[in-house]
Amino acid sequence: MKELVTAALPYANGTLHLGHLMSTYLPADVYARYCRLRGRETAFICATDEHGTAIEINAEKAGKPPQEFVAEFHEQQLKDFKSALIEFDEFHHTDSPENHELTREFHEKLGEYFYEKEITQTYCPKCERILPDRYVKGKCPNCGAEDQYGDGCEKCGKTYSTSDLLEPRCAVCGTTPEHRSSKHLFFCLTSFKDFLSKWFQENKELQRDVINYVKNWLPELQDWDVTRDGPYFGVPIPGRPNQYFYVWFDAPIGYVSSTKHHFKELGDWWSGGARISHFIGKDIIYHHYLFWPAMLKGAGFALPARIPTRGHLNMASGEKMSKSRGTLVTICEAVQKTDPEYLRYYLTAITPNSTADINFSWDELKTKTNNELIDAYGNLVYRVLSFAYSKTNGVPEKSVEKNEDKEFEAKIPRFLQEAANHYDAVELKRSLESCMAFAGECNKYFNDRAPWKLLKEKPEEAKTVLHNACRAVYVLSVALHPVLPASTKKVFAWLNEEPKWEDCLTVRQINKPEVLYQKIEY
Repeated sequence: MKELVTAALPYANGTLHLGHLMSTYLPADVYARYCRLRGRETAFICATDEHGTAIEINAEKAGKPPQEFVAEFHEQQLKDFKSALIEFDEFHHTDSPENHELTREFHEKLGEYFYEKEITQTYCPKCERILPDRYVKGKCPNCGAEDQYGDGCEKCGKTYSTSDLLEPRCAVCGTTPEHRSSKHLFFCLTSFKDFLSKWFQENKELQRDVINYVKNWLPELQDWDVTRDGPYFGVPIPGRPNQYFYVWFDAPIGYVSSTKHHFKELGDWWSGGARISHFIGKDIIYHHYLFWPAMLKGAGFALPARIPTRGHLNMASGEKMSKSRGTLVTICEAVQKTDPEYLRYYLTAITPNSTADINFSWDELKTKTNNELIDAYGNLVYRVLSFAYSKTNGVPEKSVEKNEDKEFEAKIPRFLQEAANHYDAVELKRSLESCMAFAGECNKYFNDRAPWKLLKEKPEEAKTVLHNACRAVYVLSVALHPVLPASTKKVFAWLNEEPKWEDCLTVRQINKPEVLYQKIEY
């Protein structure tokens, strides 16, 4: 089975921060790298989300056309991703010809699920325009949170319309808006209530903590207004002058259109030929567990096999990282302060396979990196390979074996299978924990067997110990490769072996190793 891995589309309206990296892009990248390592045909797909009122507002403030505004953020975000070693196969755009075309195709295929309805919406008499979504701010009608936008609450995750907002005001000028009527196109989401309920129950790969949360929304499920009146930066609705698809209708279609752009045609990637995994943060659960599956089902596309969903990364104080609130550590700032692989290690090590929020701490990053990654793994690599290089000119043949050698050797394939099981379940934190536990066993074996002593007294035993230790270093590096692609690549070069998910290291000469990591000193 092919693997289609997607990461939630970053909005082309701001700088990416470590919360984005932790919740979505790093786990998606790690999983995609693992799939490639297993020899699976893999496509890792993403794009910038380029439509909507927030982009309109900020492009206007910047004095730029929306197309120019989003193009600049696309390039900036791609640069940030590369600096964190995030390696997409495709990083496309939702304001692309493919996405416009596929949005119209979805509209046509979902025709029987659309109906027209007259609605009341907000209008600013001072700005003389309809105020969709983020042009309105006020109190959340569900939880009462202050300073929320007109399409959904950042605090409770509930979606609603601008006319539902309490104490509304124009986000541009602050004027209290008026109400005006307009005929909108609605998507009959309620028609999919039974389907969604059955899908939640039968698809055991869907994240249980999220399903237990989302299924409570089903009794109150409402049809979805997918229309926005112009002026609006988005995909025009066929046959409806001056009306556009709401950004959350065309944005997830970006997964499909970006796949099509990458391969020049869709093939069977969205018709059952691939296992689809959508990596998202918990703030967009509603859209990915309700709206998007209904759209896919109704239009005849394949459903995601799973939707790995992570929580928020808070500041050390416990305050949520948020670009809209200005409380964040950007990816750019972080990679200037420390090695991107240290970030990848630390964030993977602290992020559970759940929607639980976690705190980011530079001090904890330093401690975990120095004490775990460098002391347990980095030092093991250098000790074993430098000893093998200087004393036996590489990986020696296995010779005389003691029971402790046989016991350790048996642990190697067991560890590799355990790590694979965790990766396959997208339990990335647990996979990393397995790696560090095995690194500890490798260090203990090397210390207990002390090949530097055996070389003088029992050289044939020393060869066996070095053989096993080199194999263990290789296998451990393979298992860590999805998280630490740059440093493990050096290990494979020293061992003269490509990374393969198997215990395949044989007798060979090796290249002179170097110290793999430098300890953090800040």
